[in-house]
Amino acid sequence: METARPPTIPPADPARAGAERPTPAKKGGKLVGPRAFKLLWDGHSVVGILIGLGLFVIFYAGAFALYLGELQAWADPALRATETRIAADEAVAPFFAEQPPAEGTDVLLSYPYHERGYYVARYQTPAGDTTEAVHAMINAETGEALVSTDGVAPVRSRIAGTIYRLHYFAQAGFVGQILSGLVAVFFLVAVVSGILIHLRKLPKDWHTFRPRGKLRTQLADAHNVLGLVGLPFAAMYAITGAFLALLIILLAPSVIVVFDGDEEVAMELVYGFEMPEHDPTGESAEMRPFADYEAALPASWADNDVAITFMMVHNWGDAAAIADVYGDAEGRLTAAPRAVLQASTAEVLAANNPTIGTPLGGTTAAMTNLHYARLGAWTPLAKVLYFLLALATGAVILTGNVLWVLVRRPKDPRATPRLHRFLARLTVGVGCGLVVAVPLALLVTAALPIETEGLSTWETATLFGGWAVLIVAAFAGPSAVWAARWQLAAAGVLSLVVPVASGATGGAWPWVSAANDWWGVFTVDVGFVLMGVALLWTARRLRPEPPVPGLTGDGAAPDAIPAQPVPAP
Repeated sequence: METARPPTIPPADPARAGAERPTPAKKGGKLVGPRAFKLLWDGHSVVGILIGLGLFVIFYAGAFALYLGELQAWADPALRATETRIAADEAVAPFFAEQPPAEGTDVLLSYPYHERGYYVARYQTPAGDTTEAVHAMINAETGEALVSTDGVAPVRSRIAGTIYRLHYFAQAGFVGQILSGLVAVFFLVAVVSGILIHLRKLPKDWHTFRPRGKLRTQLADAHNVLGLVGLPFAAMYAITGAFLALLIILLAPSVIVVFDGDEEVAMELVYGFEMPEHDPTGESAEMRPFADYEAALPASWADNDVAITFMMVHNWGDAAAIADVYGDAEGRLTAAPRAVLQASTAEVLAANNPTIGTPLGGTTAAMTNLHYARLGAWTPLAKVLYFLLALATGAVILTGNVLWVLVRRPKDPRATPRLHRFLARLTVGVGCGLVVAVPLALLVTAALPIETEGLSTWETATLFGGWAVLIVAAFAGPSAVWAARWQLAAAGVLSLVVPVASGATGGAWPWVSAANDWWGVFTVDVGFVLMGVALLWTARRLRPEPPVPGLTGDGAAPDAIPAQPVPAP
């Protein structure tokens, strides 16, 4: 009997490899051809995972955005202050003496508030036949100031602001903000649909976690448990984020259609009073000190512990100038305190009830306060909770992306579509890469002297350049899990080095920060220590599944597979 020739096992056809792709719908024949269907399915996959990655960036950057003031104080010693406060007039006096505001300009003064230990003054000053922008940030304890005359924030380090802006894709301008709002809407749809799909399994998923199971089991359990724990937070953030990001395009049509383009009428519905007339008259008048405006505010502001957040003096130096004062009512979720005073006399022209918001104003205030964890005395605790839930939601998103690929992985790993392997690697690079890039950029901030020219450029280049390199690096190595493991380990080590670098280069060791009441700096350093430990633990627990004999990479078919002998019939 002739012995049969051992055949070489051909690469499996992805379209026949299992349940990784559904069959094209049919009704009276094919709805679309196989090629068109494959393109549609691949497009659906890419768009879904890209939206997931965009959501991860929003939540991860948003976790740090909660601590914007603390990060600014950590990065720049000039912005570190205690609870001691100098008066507003004392803070701005040197600037008004040397660079007085131009007549007719608007003068903005932001007050220290919660973690922000500094005043911000912004206005135009005369410069020959034109005006020149002045932007000052003034330490609320010492009066030390950073000044810019180019209209740009004078903070020497801008890494905190860069991360904050990344939270809503502000690097892409107005388009990025709108995109972030749309992504939030998609996220809300995903949350609702996920609940409906898994409704019957929710009680079981709540307490099912098998850390010793296979990788797919661990990821699925983490996805379910963290998703359920953070479900209320995720829904709230999706709603408030979409509202705030899309408010400008939602409000503009309303002003045009409902209020015939009259913006002041719309604002009346927000704040509860009609804006007093303040068109410039051309007659000069002396402006009152800021202390007079503070003292003239309605008694209800002091009775309800309303803190001034900022005020804007419109038409400075004109007889019709007004001081527009905004505040925050501690613990009042829907309040939007606002008062308008005559700038030359400090007479109150209009004011609302600081504890009761209008329907529209209360909604806007509630959305803003919930989104930024401004909950009065509960704010510090709320920020910690928000931070942890934001990280948990980011983990849910990344595990969801990876599970999408693993669930559709055929029994024969050689048949795993290249697109799926690409999406798995991209998820690792974007997700884990950003986790590495943030502490890396902060280390650049700590290593370079704060007076270094172009420090913000170095920070931005490190954050985005390092992130890009890590995305590319995720496509190297034997598997996506291997790439995720070393990137998380690197992020853990760098996070542990952050407080060491802060202490070694600037002397702001945690115990020094606590002794000087620099609680913002202390919070950042301790937070990174805890994050570093958690990341190293995660990297240690993340073990790739045993390799399939004869296969390399993420299940890709090798160029030559050893032929298996087939018994003779």
